[in-house]
Amino acid sequence: LPVHNYTPQSQDLFAQRSPEKILRLNRWLKDYCASNGVVYLDYFNAMVDEKGLLKRDLAEDGLHPNKAGYAIMAPLAQAAIGRALSSRP
Repeated sequence: LPVHNYTPQSQDLFAQRSPEKILRLNRWLKDYCASNGVVYLDYFNAMVDEKGLLKRDLAEDGLHPNKAGYAIMAPLAQAAIGRALSSRP
């Protein structure tokens, strides 16, 4: 199972989850995956705006992806699953 990063919300529903905290967590996840031979899936860079928040057109509630959000996520997930399967012993 690929490990994916967290994406931020567009609305201030969870103010404690700042883009900076999310970036730190994502860096940690990426480093952990690299150190342990695990596939890392980066949704973040594909889905955020210039402020580091989830693009408004990708989620009606500012947190959960909508159809447009999943359209971006699906090929990324498929590629990550493919990498994970091809790296199996």
